Amino acid sequence: MMKAIRAGRVLTPLKEISPGTVLIEGEQIIAVGEPTGIPIPGEAEIIEAKDKIVVPGFIDTHTHGRDGEYFGEAVNTTKKLCLSIPSTGVTGLLPTLASLLPMHYTLEMILDRIRVVRQAMLDGEGSEILGMNMEGPYLSGENIARGSQLPENMRQPSVDELLRMVDSSNGTIRKMTIAPELEGALDVIREMVRLGIVPCAGHSTANYERALEAVEAGLSCTTHTFNGMIPLHHRRPGLLGAILTHDEIRAELIADGEHVSGTAIKILLSCKGIEGVHLITDNTPWAGLPDGEYSDGNRIVVKEDQKAYVVGGTLVGSVASMNHCVANMVGSVGCSLDEAVRMASLNPARVIGVEDRKGSLEPGKEADLVVIDEDVSVYRTLVKGREVYRAED
Repeated sequence: MMKAIRAGRVLTPLKEISPGTVLIEGEQIIAVGEPTGIPIPGEAEIIEAKDKIVVPGFIDTHTHGRDGEYFGEAVNTTKKLCLSIPSTGVTGLLPTLASLLPMHYTLEMILDRIRVVRQAMLDGEGSEILGMNMEGPYLSGENIARGSQLPENMRQPSVDELLRMVDSSNGTIRKMTIAPELEGALDVIREMVRLGIVPCAGHSTANYERALEAVEAGLSCTTHTFNGMIPLHHRRPGLLGAILTHDEIRAELIADGEHVSGTAIKILLSCKGIEGVHLITDNTPWAGLPDGEYSDGNRIVVKEDQKAYVVGGTLVGSVASMNHCVANMVGSVGCSLDEAVRMASLNPARVIGVEDRKGSLEPGKEADLVVIDEDVSVYRTLVKGREVYRAED
């Protein structure tokens, strides 16, 4: 089955084609270019988007859930989330398992949830599960770093435990957050590198020197930059100082307008460049729900517009969609749309090593794409050439 999308603009996102045509055969893109250079076969289904913009599908490498559910609780709810997320422009994701669950989170529970995500990955629909992300359990329990993570769920870094997690995932863990200052953390980072897992520093009180030791061991990413780490100090630069000054470290960013100010984002981009930053949602189960108060174990979470927070406490992940984050990078930070799209598509694809088939609109790549407008409202989402979301007329 062939499809041809005729758009007012196409952002690949490394170049703009205006107007542009994307030709799809089966699961792959076979041509992208100006309409005059791409003849459309008579049997092709034509999708008219002449007043819209076609961009690569967004890739969210850090998301815990939405619609009242966590990833990994059950196979059917995990698969259901993958059917909901395309409405936000996300075509690929890493379900993220963390230490923020309101319960004692044993290793066996971690392994069970990994197995659930793995099963959903095998036969899911909608947004494609590209692997999984572990936010912990090797994190700092210090108040300044832990955020909404629960101290009772923190564990000491262990290579043996890491290997058990990898075995339960059948080798599909793609990213993992660790606090580099913990005893044994550098050995775990080295093992992650050996296994092809991207080591991310986060929920950490690491000083600058320890952060550099972690970089030497293979640290190459940071978890939700600025959040869950000690603020920059001019005599004690810490982990954040290492992030801002070392190109080896690629930076996650929650661009919801709540977690990080526009000025701080501009500083990050000045230090890292567009290519060094990738957007994440860090969505939690309250994403997609109406504003209100929700019970989460022994705590109450308030969902209010684009933020969620524990009553009397801190922000608890994010509830802003990826298309909202992309729009915020344009409207509040001043990025161009193609730059913001790149940080939500090609950059995360490169971080997790799928840029050979995902992240940009090029012949030979999988047909993961989104039809949006200038406000980054989502009208259609295609995953491997199949429409998985269409906005109501």
